[in-house]
Amino acid sequence: MIKFFRKIRQNLLSEGKTGKYFKYAIGEIILVVIGILIALSINNWNENRKENNALKTLTENLNNEFQKNLEELETDLTRVKNSITATNTLLSYTGSKNIEVDNTIIDSLIYYAISNPTWNPSSYVLNDIKNSGKLSTLKNENLKLLLYDWDRLYEDILEWHTGSTNNTNRIVYFVSEKGSLVNIDYYNNKNEKDTKFDIENIDLLQEIRFENDLENSLYSLIEIEKRYDKARVLLRRIIELSNSNDITK
Repeated sequence: MIKFFRKIRQNLLSEGKTGKYFKYAIGEIILVVIGILIALSINNWNENRKENNALKTLTENLNNEFQKNLEELETDLTRVKNSITATNTLLSYTGSKNIEVDNTIIDSLIYYAISNPTWNPSSYVLNDIKNSGKLSTLKNENLKLLLYDWDRLYEDILEWHTGSTNNTNRIVYFVSEKGSLVNIDYYNNKNEKDTKFDIENIDLLQEIRFENDLENSLYSLIEIEKRYDKARVLLRRIIELSNSNDITK
């Protein structure tokens, strides 16, 4: 097309028709500009398409990571609730002189009471997003704020995990001194044999230190349960907003 206009201009110039020559020259310039604008528009469209595809992949990976984290949280929340129930039951027996409970029941309660929270959510995708600067590409501002809230909440949970582990270790240490860890392990793994020593863990219920250690552990477990409940709500909201169909809102 440009060659066609150029040939016409050359003929007009040779014929001395300068007015028409300039008109065709301007037309040629306009065509060039239009061509450039179309090329830029196509390039911008391609770049936007690539950016949206990358954003879709990013949010899908984030969604999958938090889906898995939520599933594991539900499992560990059940563990925490069982530990709280077992600890409360043991505390209802401490100090009582006439406890009509089989020793194997006490072994099972101690086993559940010292079952530490183990939730360790994956943060690979989220860390990659933050470290690579991709967090700024997320278009949903509410999602960004929730991810910041998640970081703070998880740090808090980790601190309580540490405290709970310390409390559990104190209970285990006391049982190893005054009771039988073998009997507790026997409840968990029936292939093992219980202790041959004349000792029963039910006697631990008469020890004030055992009661105090249980009380400290219970406090930590209850605080973890509260934070797990908050985490469950937060994770569900993050999953909702990180849905690939909702990335532009």
